[in-house]
Amino acid sequence: MITFITSLFTYTITVVIAGVIGLTAFLAGYLLPAIALFVMAKNAGHKYPWLAFIPIAQTYLEYTLPKRNFKIFNIVDTDKRATVAIVSIIAIYFGSGIIAGLNLVPVLGQLLDAALAVFICAVSIRKMYDIHVTYGCDSEKALILSIIGFFVPLVYAISILLIMKNEPEYGFGNYETDTAGGEFAEL
Repeated sequence: MITFITSLFTYTITVVIAGVIGLTAFLAGYLLPAIALFVMAKNAGHKYPWLAFIPIAQTYLEYTLPKRNFKIFNIVDTDKRATVAIVSIIAIYFGSGIIAGLNLVPVLGQLLDAALAVFICAVSIRKMYDIHVTYGCDSEKALILSIIGFFVPLVYAISILLIMKNEPEYGFGNYETDTAGGEFAEL
């Protein structure tokens, strides 16, 4: 009987610890960045800052909140961040499933798996870099935070919490502005 009670006690303690760790991971990985992105979008004048609390829409908001060209090496250089966001979301959430069907072809599937991993890493780091630079980090610090934040999401969550109240480079409330000539006009 004593063995049963100690076993039950050990099991209960394990479940409680796992629950606390799970809750902490949820807060660090989803809720903290959501709060920071909500404040950033609201301060920027984004029409839908509440998108920060919807998982896939949160990713879309991260891509579209900065108003700068999306550049990766010398391969991609576009001002159509919404398109990059949609392509990235499809690649992140559905890419592996699509490529899994191609694994029947001996080398093609493995090459596409590696290319997908490089693509996701590059666009995610660039997305984080642009958020940091838009909200006041210098380029070197933004790059370091973005690379570390890609591998340790808690670093990204904390870093955007620290800069969430900063003025975006295009000014408070100027998300929807007239950009004739590439300049942001005050509303």
